[in-house]
Amino acid sequence: MFKFSISNFKKASFWTIIIVYFVIIAGGVVRCTGSGMGCPDWPKCFGRWVPPTEISELPTNYVELYSKGGHLSVEFNVLKTWTEYINRLIGVLVGFAIFFTLIYSFTFWKSNRKIVWYSLAAFLLVGFQGWLGSKVVSTNLLPFMVSIHMFVALVIVGILIYAYSLIDSKLISYKSDNYIKIVLFFAMIFSLIQILLGTQVRQAVDVVAKSLNYSLRNTWVENLGSIFIVHRLFAYLIVGVNAYLIYKFYSYKALFERNMLSIILVLEILSGFILTYFGFPSYIQPVHLVCATIIFGYQFYVFSTILANQNK
Repeated sequence: MFKFSISNFKKASFWTIIIVYFVIIAGGVVRCTGSGMGCPDWPKCFGRWVPPTEISELPTNYVELYSKGGHLSVEFNVLKTWTEYINRLIGVLVGFAIFFTLIYSFTFWKSNRKIVWYSLAAFLLVGFQGWLGSKVVSTNLLPFMVSIHMFVALVIVGILIYAYSLIDSKLISYKSDNYIKIVLFFAMIFSLIQILLGTQVRQAVDVVAKSLNYSLRNTWVENLGSIFIVHRLFAYLIVGVNAYLIYKFYSYKALFERNMLSIILVLEILSGFILTYFGFPSYIQPVHLVCATIIFGYQFYVFSTILANQNK
């Protein structure tokens, strides 16, 4: 059934990374549409494996039933319910994809056993992430839990990228330039901090929006407080660091890396500008989040390939 080969492992790990990013996109859509409690229970949704499409399919006292379960606000909305449900389905798809990645990693059991261990770690973390998702629901989207949930997703991405980089033949030679490794390391740390700060900004937006009855969107930014100021200051730092990386890629004639990072960075800056000055349009929020996570993932990929290249 399984044909063990380097090619199959590369395909499995590559598509697993892509699907994980789809989960991040889906999570962003869930967040921006306020669908986090669209399914107020876990792993079922309103007590069913396939959620209802009409309120008539629920018990007449469903609000009371789920309020007893600790949910502060339960109101059936078919769009929010199915948005959250689809997010969960993509999460299940990640589980299957990473299982295949783990199986194919045994191709390297004799030649490079580290790949097997990294694949196993990613597989176990996906299980932990599923459990963490249940806690996010049971704690009514507690901001700290949401941030941890995002952090674990990025750790999974990092592990998968590193395992992939260990056998990637398209490695970039940066000679003995240790400085770029240092810059990449700090760029990744800054990106990670910025993403986690972004989850806190998103929570502050929810609080401000609710206090203003979801009106006066153009005034939301000025009411966000210090967390937004810190987030914006970090944005300047991140732009500067990534601009330097783009310059280094150009000097090494790594044109694909330069173009890739440039496009994503421009999209990130543009989406942040629109969110700040155009009243936080909900459809831009997932774009801003995904661009930030792609930047982190790409920085990690280049960093990993440099390490892999130097260790050969």
